[in-house]
Amino acid sequence: MAAPATARQPEAAPAASDEAEAQRLFEEGSKAYNLGKFDVAIARFEAAYELSHAEALLYNLGQAYSKRYELEPDPAYLRQARVLFLNFAKIAEASGGDSRDARAHVAAIDVQLAGLGKAEAEPQPEGPAPAPAPAPEPPAPKQPYRPRAAGIAGYALIGGGLVLGTGLGALGLVSAARIDEQRRDEWQYVPLSAAREQQYADSHQSARALAFAGIGVGGALLVTGVVLVAVDAARGGKAGPRRAQLRPGGLAVAF
Repeated sequence: MAAPATARQPEAAPAASDEAEAQRLFEEGSKAYNLGKFDVAIARFEAAYELSHAEALLYNLGQAYSKRYELEPDPAYLRQARVLFLNFAKIAEASGGDSRDARAHVAAIDVQLAGLGKAEAEPQPEGPAPAPAPAPEPPAPKQPYRPRAAGIAGYALIGGGLVLGTGLGALGLVSAARIDEQRRDEWQYVPLSAAREQQYADSHQSARALAFAGIGVGGALLVTGVVLVAVDAARGGKAGPRRAQLRPGGLAVAF
């Protein structure tokens, strides 16, 4: 890396010892600048300026702060460099010197700082905004259940099963109880023959069989009816479109 393009030798210091020390610090700062150690160069140039008050060191410090910003992009380094270049330009103009190069640095830094301010004011979006989720469609109103042929048949079977099971079951059980009661009453007065006992036993068995048969058949009808109603309800229970079909007896409407 080359030394500062417009590095300037410090002017004469008030004392010879201070001048020699300022020269030494300036040379150390220039070496650090060439090695890219801009923080060290800044410290040496500032120490040299404290001893010599040479305005050329202000220009060198401005260059060092600008280069430090390139390595460490902290806007504070740019602002410090701007102050140093501007101060050098004012001193040079007051003494009739050339300040154009320093003013050009100030203008360039102003452009950089303006760009940084705009980037901070307008944060970049992280990514495209997600598309809004489509609104869910409202559920269709639930239609009331209207039994069709299968549902009607199911309700009929449920009713028939209840009537048949309850009626035959109750009739058979009541008949069996009465037969038992009649047998006990008759046995109290007359000993029953074997044939009479068998007759009572057969009648009692028949009554019980009637009761169980009624309960079984009624239960089967009840279950079948419940299944038909459930199937009909699962299919919607709504009247579907009617289809015209040609039957042997003529045109009929099928449901």
